[in-house]
Amino acid sequence: MRVLVSAPSREIERALRTAAESAGFETAGETLPQDLCSALFRDPDGIGVIRALNSAYAAVVCRDFRRADVKNILFVLLDAGEFDSGAASLILRCGADDVQPAPIHTDEFIARLKALVRRGSYNDHLFIKMPGCVYDADTGLVEGSDRKSRLAPAEAKLLTTLALDPNKVFSKADLMDHIYGGEDEPEQKIIDVFVCKLRHKLLEMNDGLDVVRTVWGRGYQFEPKGFEPVFRNRVRAPR
Repeated sequence: MRVLVSAPSREIERALRTAAESAGFETAGETLPQDLCSALFRDPDGIGVIRALNSAYAAVVCRDFRRADVKNILFVLLDAGEFDSGAASLILRCGADDVQPAPIHTDEFIARLKALVRRGSYNDHLFIKMPGCVYDADTGLVEGSDRKSRLAPAEAKLLTTLALDPNKVFSKADLMDHIYGGEDEPEQKIIDVFVCKLRHKLLEMNDGLDVVRTVWGRGYQFEPKGFEPVFRNRVRAPR
């Protein structure tokens, strides 16, 4: 397993790589965050170590990596002058697996690397990628280019349920159970209302592509790559 390090200086990078190598890890250094992102994507078992001077930078890097579908372990070492519980929680919410103040003692650095390896890959934070936007389950925001839209709680549960299992067609009963959990359930036709509202918000964000497919007679299914929606012309019956 490789440890890939991005640090603000070669000296810090070499120190972290030397520590990791002393514990038997292979290492590599990537100067720029985008290079580290690409390297991690190509090496899904690698661990990304990000030495950051400020919390805003670390949070943005972690968020961007997760949005780029990087599922590797991310270990952030944040400058001690910037480290506090608020900064650490922000970076963790943006996708880091561990955040510690830096500089860090070699023994603790190695111990935390090994603990992260035992824990396995990152799976806590959910980003749902669509053709023209990304939904962040932690914030409830759908963002694409310069546009943002916040999903209502029921819309968020609907999208999350569908997206977590795109191969499954969910019946209205399935979706009712996920949204309401069997408590104070309205009539099932409310699902059609939620789907309509969700589609309305996502169509523009996805440049006219729909990501919620109606499977007639069965329910709804998530289409991550989107499709051209076909609206049937309804002919009103004569009175």
